[in-house]
Amino acid sequence: MRNKIGLCLIAKNEAGVIERCIKSVLPLIDYCLVVDTGSTDGTQGVVMAYLSEIGLQGEVIDEPFQDFAYNRTFALDQLRAHTDIDYCLMIDCDEQLIFQQGFDFQAFKDSLTHGAYQIQTRHGGCYYNRPQLFSNRLPFYFKSVLHEYLECREPHKREQAEGFYNLYGLDGARSRDPGKYKKDVAVLLQALETETDPFLRSRYTYYLANSYRDSGQLALAIPRYIDRAMMGYWIDEVYLSTLTAARLKDRLGHPAPEVLQGYLKAIDILPNRAEAYLNAMRLCRNNSMHTTAYLLGKQALTLSMPPKGALFVEVAAYQYAVADELAVAANNTGNFAEAAQLCAALLASEHLPLEWCERVGANHRYALSKSPVAATC
Repeated sequence: MRNKIGLCLIAKNEAGVIERCIKSVLPLIDYCLVVDTGSTDGTQGVVMAYLSEIGLQGEVIDEPFQDFAYNRTFALDQLRAHTDIDYCLMIDCDEQLIFQQGFDFQAFKDSLTHGAYQIQTRHGGCYYNRPQLFSNRLPFYFKSVLHEYLECREPHKREQAEGFYNLYGLDGARSRDPGKYKKDVAVLLQALETETDPFLRSRYTYYLANSYRDSGQLALAIPRYIDRAMMGYWIDEVYLSTLTAARLKDRLGHPAPEVLQGYLKAIDILPNRAEAYLNAMRLCRNNSMHTTAYLLGKQALTLSMPPKGALFVEVAAYQYAVADELAVAANNTGNFAEAAQLCAALLASEHLPLEWCERVGANHRYALSKSPVAATC
């Protein structure tokens, strides 16, 4: 089946990044539709000039900004008018798709049969999924004034897209705005004044907490995270809210027992996630609770990377950070042979950051010096 894919973007003052975005998906797309919400930097002209240069059909439509859900839904409606387009690819203008070497673009397009496909987003060491490729035949729309999410008025099947990922961007117009998060706080507070839907209220509360945190207002973020954790719904958000509240208490110098209680509560919520274990281990190390750190680490080391649908997975915890923290705890509790084995495995790992190697090597040598058994590791 020769599926056609249309790239669908909403843009405002993205002249510096939008060509890069389009170029990154060029082998995958057959059309490009950009809804411009009020650019003053010539974004519209940049898009049309680039499309003309590469010979790709497309258009720019002007539509004033109302909120992200409205404008994204408007863009979807415009693309659905093109009945020859089978699938919509919607990413942000400062994002890029990164494909595996040898990726077969045509075979991938021909294989598309489901209503929507989740694409993994990578933001530094944090991984999460979003449905960003979906049928142009189904009545999809967006909800939420900020951090909008995709909905559909008809049942459909969602599948994981493999062979590529979405690289999160930090150089778009919104990301460059130093007042971004404080503006988001204002938008979300206003939304909470009138929103009655319990699920949307939980979502707005979570992202309000994030916006307080990201704007440096940590003391205001903590009670919002606690509120969000009490609202239920998506267990991943409940876990992350509980974890982040504890992390912020840690940063603000709250008593160690109070902070540890928060980390342990997060572990109880999602015991298959390693991030809360890792933070609890670090807290214990910093407060000379080495046996507790060691016991937590033994459990955390058994955890595998969560499935791709998990929210905001901190990959380092699973690849090397828990093992590193456990090695330190093993040294601190006299389990030198175990510490040496962990350090040796870390030093042989492709995942260990270069800047960690000297410290891990020193821990390895220390363990070897303390135990005749360890000297064989």
